[in-house]
Amino acid sequence: MSGPRIQPRAPLPPGRPPSLGVASALSMVSRIGRGRSRPDGRARRSEARHGDCEMLHAGDEVGSETGPPAATPRWAGTTFAVLFAMNLLDYLDRNVLMSMQPQIKGEFHISNEQWGLLASIFLVSYSVVSPAMGWLGDRYRRTWLLGLGVGVWSVATIGSGLARNFGHLALARSVLGVGEATYGVIAPTLLLDLFARHQRARLLSAFYLAMPLGSALGLKLGAYVATRYDWHMAFFVAGVPSLLAALVALVLPEPVRGASEKVSVDRLRAHERAGATREDYLDLMVNASYTYSVIGMAAYTFAIGGMLVWVPNYLFNTRHFDQDRATSILSLVTFVAAILGMSIGGWLADRLARSRPQALFVVPGVAMLGSIPFVLAALFATRGRMIFAAIFAAETLMFINTGPCNAIIANVVQPNLRAAAYALAIFALHFLGDIWSPWMIGKAADMFGDPVMMASGVGRALQSLGAVPTQVSDHPPENIVAGLLIVVPALLLSGIVLLAGTRHLPREMALMQVKLRAAPPTKASP
Repeated sequence: MSGPRIQPRAPLPPGRPPSLGVASALSMVSRIGRGRSRPDGRARRSEARHGDCEMLHAGDEVGSETGPPAATPRWAGTTFAVLFAMNLLDYLDRNVLMSMQPQIKGEFHISNEQWGLLASIFLVSYSVVSPAMGWLGDRYRRTWLLGLGVGVWSVATIGSGLARNFGHLALARSVLGVGEATYGVIAPTLLLDLFARHQRARLLSAFYLAMPLGSALGLKLGAYVATRYDWHMAFFVAGVPSLLAALVALVLPEPVRGASEKVSVDRLRAHERAGATREDYLDLMVNASYTYSVIGMAAYTFAIGGMLVWVPNYLFNTRHFDQDRATSILSLVTFVAAILGMSIGGWLADRLARSRPQALFVVPGVAMLGSIPFVLAALFATRGRMIFAAIFAAETLMFINTGPCNAIIANVVQPNLRAAAYALAIFALHFLGDIWSPWMIGKAADMFGDPVMMASGVGRALQSLGAVPTQVSDHPPENIVAGLLIVVPALLLSGIVLLAGTRHLPREMALMQVKLRAAPPTKASP
């Protein structure tokens, strides 16, 4: 049976829908969680059999809210293309450094630990600035903020090419993080407002395909220019196109926040004006689906961030592949693995989530656990084909998580809080993830390159597995295999956490929808 209808407390202007109070909204979600009917009999019911919990789908209505007009396909597609290109340049600029390790280490005479520190310096500034950009992105015109961010990272990339010592390069990489934090926080929120909710895992998977593609192009560009011309020149070539992209960002249209949620535009604009309250931020911190998704991605980020920095060095120094040939193959492997993994992850998660929203957690969780044997195979194989085949399989499975995990965040967070939610997620991902992993892998590689450490019990165990030191000209012995083994427990943790996050998702998706349809607070907290 359906419950009593919610009546407005006072007559409303013609055409304005009645609103739900906060108490009514929370009561609705409580009934949803217990499998009881919603207050409004017109709302369609859809039971998620896991835990007999009801959820709201894209077509559901609560109360008397009406859906907004569809996003204009022409400019939605154009915006996606522009943001995808910017994302590609973002990761190209970020990763052009990694394939030029021999040239830069040789010129500046830096250790493995210092090389890992370069990646960490970038990620610290990227993560620290992200929360501020999230706060701004929920309140001001996002496309103008994008143009500012892209311009800053472009100047920082060009500045990297002007570096004359390790300190100059470290400073340029820290400024790069400031610019990229702006883009990384704001761009996904624009896309989420333009495309339907049931497409989110596929949409975000497609958008984040620019991440491995840009990384692969950055690796290839850096190696090509550094071996034929000069490593300084590679940064100039990478930075100039981003300056042009910054100008394009300034003319992109700005959608209303939440335009894809099938809520009236008037109600969405009321939420925009009200802004997020202090209670909304506190609720975000105890949102179980958000927390599990962020922690699972943080452990994955620890693993993939460390591999991105050190696998090229593993191929050059440990397996003695030619630098240009190895980076060409690795770039191709990474690109194809990303297309396959992200496409599978987005399509499969969206398809299964139609009846079981928990699939947004299950699909990436299983993939993370499945990648572990292939990471081990890549590290201990000695034949080139086996190494690259194992890297391909591991990366394919690891990239599956990108679309589903980011879709979880979008599905449980209100539109006027999403930039902050993604900003806090970025902060947590990097401070719990790849800020530490490049440095830790470099430290372990140096430590277990020492004959004294290899004579210890741990060293002998590593040697029995095949993790033995290698001698690099003009450098102390190093043990990159021992360093890269750190990523295995991180992948195990990621898989376990994501699988543990399935329980709360249907209820928290419903809660977000009910809050959005309810009247916003009269005043936002300062």
